Amino acid sequence: MGIIKMKKIATNLTLDAFAANCDSTCDVDSDKRERTSISSICWNIGNPSVDRATRQAKWLNSQQFDLLFLTECKKSEGCLYIEKYFQNFGYHVTFPKPENNEYGVMIISKIKPEQSNFSKFMTSLSERVVSLKIPYGSENKLELILTYVPSRNATDEKIARKKQFLENLLECFEKDPASHNRIFCGDFNILEPNHDPHYPFFEKWEYDFYSKLFNNNLKDVFRHFNPDAKEYSWIGRTNDGYRYDHFFTSPDLLSKIIECKYFHEPRLNRLSDHSAIICKMKLE
Repeated sequence: MGIIKMKKIATNLTLDAFAANCDSTCDVDSDKRERTSISSICWNIGNPSVDRATRQAKWLNSQQFDLLFLTECKKSEGCLYIEKYFQNFGYHVTFPKPENNEYGVMIISKIKPEQSNFSKFMTSLSERVVSLKIPYGSENKLELILTYVPSRNATDEKIARKKQFLENLLECFEKDPASHNRIFCGDFNILEPNHDPHYPFFEKWEYDFYSKLFNNNLKDVFRHFNPDAKEYSWIGRTNDGYRYDHFFTSPDLLSKIIECKYFHEPRLNRLSDHSAIICKMKLE
């Protein structure tokens, strides 16, 4: 029997045992208390091994976030473990499975979602974008858009791939505009134009994508509340910091933000090489 098949069997046995011991307290929908806020975490999980995924899932579950926005996911045993783990707890998991060893994203929600139109307009690496809507307040719906923008090197192929993806994303905003109740977050693999330190590797079209988000009724929540802060979600081998992971909302939601900050614990504890960004909003 091959090693890969043995690992898959071990993973399934672990999850089956977990599910067998999961009682009614695992059902998040059984909690009918009225929500006064929505808490979320946006985090690059780095396509984990099953061992790391087990630790990530346990840690995430202990944090009790309402929304989990996870990037750098693959159709791998580790990511499938996280999917099934939270399904066993009664969460609603949206995870389009990328093919051809490609990356994707995953949204895990305590609140039952429905699909929104935004991601339907994505034709380039579409598994890297997920869009949903959840009930928000008494009558409204909150749109959730998550993306994992491709990284690149200096080759023409990788540059064209990333540029096409970003252009397609901007087209989605043009085809499905919204001025309120929208969240757009993820690992953008781009920096703000005035990022400190400045890295000459990034080109104008990458900085332009960040700037054009403001033209599409979106605000950088962390930067709005922390105009001068130097915070980074990824640290390079030479100890240089990069603010790759972002959390944007439509302007109407800014007044409802309770907190938005980078959460370095998972990176410092080596659960991933990225810090997370967390955001908590009050409901009215």
